Amino acid sequence: MLAALLSVLPPALRADAADVQAGAEIFEQRCAGLCHQAPAARQLKPQQWRIVLNTMQTRMEHAGMTPLSEQELEQVFRYLTASR
Repeated sequence: MLAALLSVLPPALRADAADVQAGAEIFEQRCAGLCHQAPAARQLKPQQWRIVLNTMQTRMEHAGMTPLSEQELEQVFRYLTASR
């Protein structure tokens, strides 16, 4: 269904929507529920999410986990802030 919706969007919006979808998948696989329950996306403002994401990157490294790539980090940020 998402693919059908994406196909009718202009290319710029399609890329944004694809990033949001990718961010949702990354968030579910790599962030939500691994160590603790993640806050709801609407719970924090965009600037707060930047701080949280950067903090979690550092914590992942200290825990011996592979941190998110810059692209993954941006996609997760877009997902978390898309509904605002």
